[in-house]
Amino acid sequence: MYINSFDERLERIDWQPSAVPTRQMIDSVLAGRLPLQPRSAVLSLAGAVTGILIGVGLKGMGIPGSPWGPETGLAGLLGGGLAQAGLAASVAAALLAAAKGSRAPRLMQFASINLLMIAVLLLS
Repeated sequence: MYINSFDERLERIDWQPSAVPTRQMIDSVLAGRLPLQPRSAVLSLAGAVTGILIGVGLKGMGIPGSPWGPETGLAGLLGGGLAQAGLAASVAAALLAAAKGSRAPRLMQFASINLLMIAVLLLS
């Protein structure tokens, strides 16, 4: 059987236009939405604070008289070790974010601000 117009096709499938979406349509649209992402300011702030803490730790390792500076014994060893571990983790996170590219934009945002703050503190 040959149907030659759009209206005849609609009549054949008994389709009726409606202005109100069905409940199933609303549920499918809501289920397809991505969950809420953390705000970008929170990620930037977390990266900045972490970078500042690591940067201060690294900077204090070379300043005599700081609680974790040279010749401070166990406190210097622990403080310096934590600062160096933080730097290693920051570089690893930045490399991972660069490798993943656009699939990990939140990690890239955190890691880039983190390394920026570390570099600013070390260069000041």
